[in-house]
Amino acid sequence: MDKLNMSKKEREQLGVFQQLKSGQITQSEAAELLNISERWVNKKLKRYRTQGDTGLIHQGRGKPSPKRWNDQDRTLTIELLKSEWRGFGPTFTAEKLKELKGITVSDETVRTVMIKEGLLIPDPRKLKHRKWRERKKIRGILVQLDGSPHDWFEGRGPKCTLLVFIDDATSELLWLEFSESESFHGVASAAKKYMEKFGRPVSFYVDYGSVFSVNLNNAERDKITQFERIMKELLVAVSHARSPQAKGRVERANQTLQDRLVKEMRLADISSIESANKFVQAGNFIASHNAKFAVPPATEGDAHRPIKEYDLGDIFCTQVNRKVNNDFTVHYKRRIIQLEKDQPAIIRPKDHIIMCEHLDGKMTIRIRNNKLNFKEVGMRKVRKLSPVEFVLKEKEELQENEDAQIPVLGILGMGYNHQNMGVENQNFSLC
Repeated sequence: MDKLNMSKKEREQLGVFQQLKSGQITQSEAAELLNISERWVNKKLKRYRTQGDTGLIHQGRGKPSPKRWNDQDRTLTIELLKSEWRGFGPTFTAEKLKELKGITVSDETVRTVMIKEGLLIPDPRKLKHRKWRERKKIRGILVQLDGSPHDWFEGRGPKCTLLVFIDDATSELLWLEFSESESFHGVASAAKKYMEKFGRPVSFYVDYGSVFSVNLNNAERDKITQFERIMKELLVAVSHARSPQAKGRVERANQTLQDRLVKEMRLADISSIESANKFVQAGNFIASHNAKFAVPPATEGDAHRPIKEYDLGDIFCTQVNRKVNNDFTVHYKRRIIQLEKDQPAIIRPKDHIIMCEHLDGKMTIRIRNNKLNFKEVGMRKVRKLSPVEFVLKEKEELQENEDAQIPVLGILGMGYNHQNMGVENQNFSLC
């Protein structure tokens, strides 16, 4: 029997299409579970019935896109826009390319290239008419996640943030966790515990906070945060709400919790994050809240997917690229890491490796999906000079140069290397 290589996403689709073929679910429900349109479900179902499991594999795998723009034509267009066609708009450029050069390309493709090359500044987005969005039909298809900073202990303890996981289909509180702030460690730790209890949702609905989105120098939206990288590895989609109103269910839940939960914790005399987490996670607060405010889903079932194929402890981490030095050491957060001689993979100087720092504080190092053996051998010592010390030292060197009759152009103007003096990002001025 021939082997069939399928991705995790395609293997998960296989289970859904098996249920669909046997009549256990409808095409509409399958579309919700797979987060695709009903039309696409219908098309893939026809392929599945005629070709079997092979029909679910992406038909374009290993093939170049037939609609890709020829690199030579793209380069020619950029050169024309920077010279003879300076000031041309995308639509006019596409028309002239077809008329004068015989190049057929859409104006939107030209617009994208012009923006990327800095030849066009996009207009500000116009205000869009908002409309009511229907709830998802099945529990676990969309989970809204938000952090709610508040004086939860009413002065009895430090201010903190409550991380709220609420199901879109039922308005059911799935998980609550208090954290010092809406940081990566706090959000990742809460998401890990949530998945250990319920499994993987189809998608998360979040805002544009720094944990969920790279907002600076990311016009192409090709940079992702550590949280988005983890969810991508777990095949969990991440959608961003453009306004608080768009994620109104979790926002309204936050208001209710800031009213009711604060009073419940006052009655229980809770004044710390640890005791608050025990109260909301081990007690019956979530169950009683859901009994009052949750609604039944339009369709029975649960779209949460199992986590047995994933090592959450290994996946939930921060990953940073580092380069191997000639002595097979790596520098990370001023720590000097020595790679051992015996390794499961070949390592050479200048190779790029991945430093993984896990939620429990442990660290692993990987290269090409292999975990490397290492030990910490020391800390990098950097002596910092105060601004006064730096100025005095620089004046001494200037005086020495004058005494030796050496023509001085100015140390700062010559690109003097401050790091040779142990200075790190010091702000100073010469008096």
